[in-house]
Amino acid sequence: MIRLRSGMRLIALVGLSMTGLTGCFEGKISDGQEEILSDRPFAYVVRDYPEMGETATINIRPPLDPRAPYAFEPGARLMVRDRIALNSGEHHALAGYFGGAYDVKDLDVSPDGERMVFAAHGPAGSQTNFTWNIFEYTFATGKVRRIFKDDLVANSGHDTNPTYTNEGRIVFSSSRQHSRGDWQTLDLREYLEDFKEPASLLHSVKPDGSELVQITFGEFHDIEPSTMNDGHVVFIRFGRLYETLTDCTLDNIDDPNFNQHPHGGGYGQGNGNGFPPGLEDPKDWTEDDKCGASLAGETEDERVFVEDVLSLYRITPAGGNVHRYFGSLSEEFSDASFIHYMDPIPLDDGNLLTTMRHIYNPVYGGDVVKINSKLFFAVDQPVDESVIGEAEESMTPGLVNFYPRQVSPNGWYSAVGPYNDGSGRLLASWAQCLTSDGDTSLPCEGSATTQDLGDPQYGIWMVDPQQNTRLPVVRGHERALYTDIAIADANELAKPYTGERHDLQLEDNTALFEIRSIYDMDGADMAALYDGGIETRRDPGQTRPDDRSERFIRVVGTRQIPPELEQSILTNEILNPAEGPLPPLGLTPLVGSGNRTLYDVLSYAMVEPDGSALVKVPADTNFSFEVVNKYGKRVDLIARPDYNYNYLMQHPQPLRLEEGEKLKCYGCHDPEVDIPHARTDVELASANPGAPGDGMPFPNANPKIRAVAWKDTMAQALVDSLRELQATWADRVSYEDFWSNPPDPLLAFEVRYDGLNTPAPVTDPGCLTNWTADCKATINYQEHIQPIWDACRVDPNRNVVTSCQNCHRAAEGKSCPDGVGGGGASTNLLLGSGNASWDGRRLESYVELFEPDYYIRETASGEWVEVDKTNLEAECPEGIQGDMTVLPDPGVCFSRRLMSARGAIASARFFSLFDSDPDDDEYEVETAETAEIRQSHKGMLTQAELRLIAEWLDAGAHLFNDPDKFELPAQ
Repeated sequence: MIRLRSGMRLIALVGLSMTGLTGCFEGKISDGQEEILSDRPFAYVVRDYPEMGETATINIRPPLDPRAPYAFEPGARLMVRDRIALNSGEHHALAGYFGGAYDVKDLDVSPDGERMVFAAHGPAGSQTNFTWNIFEYTFATGKVRRIFKDDLVANSGHDTNPTYTNEGRIVFSSSRQHSRGDWQTLDLREYLEDFKEPASLLHSVKPDGSELVQITFGEFHDIEPSTMNDGHVVFIRFGRLYETLTDCTLDNIDDPNFNQHPHGGGYGQGNGNGFPPGLEDPKDWTEDDKCGASLAGETEDERVFVEDVLSLYRITPAGGNVHRYFGSLSEEFSDASFIHYMDPIPLDDGNLLTTMRHIYNPVYGGDVVKINSKLFFAVDQPVDESVIGEAEESMTPGLVNFYPRQVSPNGWYSAVGPYNDGSGRLLASWAQCLTSDGDTSLPCEGSATTQDLGDPQYGIWMVDPQQNTRLPVVRGHERALYTDIAIADANELAKPYTGERHDLQLEDNTALFEIRSIYDMDGADMAALYDGGIETRRDPGQTRPDDRSERFIRVVGTRQIPPELEQSILTNEILNPAEGPLPPLGLTPLVGSGNRTLYDVLSYAMVEPDGSALVKVPADTNFSFEVVNKYGKRVDLIARPDYNYNYLMQHPQPLRLEEGEKLKCYGCHDPEVDIPHARTDVELASANPGAPGDGMPFPNANPKIRAVAWKDTMAQALVDSLRELQATWADRVSYEDFWSNPPDPLLAFEVRYDGLNTPAPVTDPGCLTNWTADCKATINYQEHIQPIWDACRVDPNRNVVTSCQNCHRAAEGKSCPDGVGGGGASTNLLLGSGNASWDGRRLESYVELFEPDYYIRETASGEWVEVDKTNLEAECPEGIQGDMTVLPDPGVCFSRRLMSARGAIASARFFSLFDSDPDDDEYEVETAETAEIRQSHKGMLTQAELRLIAEWLDAGAHLFNDPDKFELPAQ
């Protein structure tokens, strides 16, 4: 702020800032104090705005940058007033609490309006609050308490951005990453690599500090959550994308265009239609600018362009159905791309209110903007062609200019809080734009760049967008910056999250998942390329059931390795020695060849001919799903040249539904398509045409099944016709032909767990006769797969009693003592149940199933021959490629093993010994000698056993999916 030399001028300026702004405000100042009055308390954070500092590199974030949630700027104060009025009393809520200069931010008021939660960091050197912690303030008493009472628990991570859920819990962002255990013992947290800092991810806790759970995961910051009236939690996700250029010249960096306003990203005033007046060229990005705003690559000539991506996401308060809600995944790198949303606040109309500012603007101000998220996916991306208007709407009169050192005649806004009383009024921190001629500070005029800007003087004002008026509430003072405003209003519209409800008579603790068509990819018919489209696929006269590989939806429960167990395994001196002759095993003693996610099999549902499905799932359970064939094998690995459904991999994000909830999915989504696809509040385009009319049957299908309504799917029509859901729990996989005209009963089949002669994968035997939503199938190798190798059985090819282990063993005794089978040390496959002779920490049979046992090469005549594995360098001069490669490169050798943790289809060498599944034929590149081996094994395993093995392989071939069964080796 430029100091004035005359008391008269100071008085004149104060009067100007309060009543004489109509010339530059494009609105008017009201004379009625009653327009701002409210008996509700409100709180705000005031601080001196910090120096912007050095911002020449993309990896140095300025103060108050939302991308830096752990930054500490001491000197802020939390103030509370008893009512919204210019003369209301002011109370320093944390006076004396910390005993020094503290920092505070992220205010949020409880749905009943009685309490406020916020994040605060104690003074430098504090012994009890040396990280960001979550606190609660009660308006009636003025009492402050920390959510985590214990100092050790409270300071085990940086906790910021709290919000109350409508159920009464608190969701906040934290570096502690509770699901990864005590990082101070062994740091297993996910990190933002560029900033060398742990990801700040969402957690949920009760107000008394109990029942702490982590609800988001990944290498990004999930920040600034707020709770919507319908119970969803909306938040900002900050991550990065990278593009490598080998030659950083203007010719190679025209895309993205640094001198053009971004389109579709949702982070720029003007909705992608150009810069505001006077800002057509806010910064002329030179070649040095562009190449300097990048990172060094792996070679001297490479430069890596870093793209910051901040999109709005939503999640249920229990951690289910996280999905992108508004914003792009691709933001062109330009000066405008540094304009970001700050603290999105849900409005009563379902849209969002935010302050939008340029993060490098040294006055820390921008504009108050409504995000029309109900009608837009992103800027220039309406949810429907009929939508009119803009995705971003300024809530303040006049145009605010965002850019550093730019004149903004209508001033800047640094914080906002809606009244939410139906009036549309806002409390907003506003500062007038002032310039100085050396002696006098005057309101800014025009829009040219100037070096004469004075320091803005923020205050808190009532802004009425409907009446185009503004009135002062908290008088500003020199270098004051208000960064948070919260009004203690009771939100009568806040409801606990319920989601959409189904009307079927299902078991207790059950929810419903609906897929309109698995053949739909972002509204495109993926069956059109090879299979005639969905209308041909659904026509039983043209497509028989066995013509479709996609037969069932399999639901799998997902859970993480308990953090204490993970740390115990990784620090165990036997399993993971720091030195010695044996290598560390990492987590393989638990997860084997698979990934770190553990799985339970929960339920199955038929995929109807049009690709639709109605699937029941246990409530309050994290689950994913995958499409499998009639043999229970995941179809995404099918490698036929004319197979176009390899996108049907396991759903990448875990889902979670409440009891009675129904989640609707239109189809699948290409992650390269930059439109959010999982929004439950938007009707998306569908490739599935559905029923041809109300009460009509489907073409050439069973005429007894009629759709109730036009466009109903086959899954909907079947449930309406049968008056029950055909989906099953995991105890059985069953198929019945309902759609052929007439239906063919010979196509029906059922595979049940109670058909196993070995232990079934259930913890409660009662589940095999009375499966409920609380039951689950959890497959552990030693408990459920090894017994299959050990079981005595009749070899139908020789009519003798034997076992797999009888023939495939080393020196130990037979698992079937009276059965035939020589085994011995010369066998090529060892299926013994003991530990491996070469490494006592590992199971013999498990290692043998996944280790390469021979190598093959294709000859010039097209034959596959086995090569001498003791002389691979000479035999394979073109190198060796990994197992199960479908498209072999000429002259390359391939390793061969029985099983692959990629999944059951990729384990074709094993399954081809026992079944006739055509879906894995492309993986069969074998020598002529294997035909005899294959013939000798036919019929040895039952359908129930093969189903169990397929489920286990598709789940990652873990040694343990139940971590409670794992035991650390004795010292």
